[in-house]
Amino acid sequence: MKKLLMALMAFVLLGCDPLDKKYDQEKHEQVMADHADSASRVAFRRAMVENEVNDVRNEEFTYQELIDQGKALERKNPAVRSGAR
Repeated sequence: MKKLLMALMAFVLLGCDPLDKKYDQEKHEQVMADHADSASRVAFRRAMVENEVNDVRNEEFTYQELIDQGKALERKNPAVRSGAR
């Protein structure tokens, strides 16, 4: 029984992905720096800007939802790279 309880606790702790938590304006920079790769950070920033332009509160989303929004925006409207020939 003790082994089952320990396994369950380990599963719960490992399942707590910080990117699945709600956006926090004061902590977002540190969370993204610690837990997201560079592509996810770019997508996250793109979603934040898009939401700000459209007057949508980022606090309504998790970090992962914002990353997914940014990636969807990138697929819909690919960024034009400066210096492209």
